[in-house]
Amino acid sequence: MKKNNKLIRDHIPEIIHESGKIPIVKQLSQAEHFEQARLKLYEEIKEYEETKIDEESLEELADILELVYTLGNMHGADFDELNQIREKKRKKRGGFEKGLFLEEVLDLE
Repeated sequence: MKKNNKLIRDHIPEIIHESGKIPIVKQLSQAEHFEQARLKLYEEIKEYEETKIDEESLEELADILELVYTLGNMHGADFDELNQIREKKRKKRGGFEKGLFLEEVLDLE
């Protein structure tokens, strides 16, 4: 039996069961869920870093986005509120499209 001990997507137990295996799952407390979602986000970011820039990397980005939405909900924000915050910050500070890299800030004094 393989031990996984990680947060999984909601339909994974059914998928495992349909494959003829028996999934052993537990319902996490809110605090455990929050902690495991954060850990899963780090795991998905690491997987994204390890992929080539292709369709597979888009799959990893989609996983990251799903976890961002989940964590946002845990903070009491839905997709629209997260997007409004993102847009407000983007309008004030810009996005990351230009590829600018700050090397240093010189003090004029």
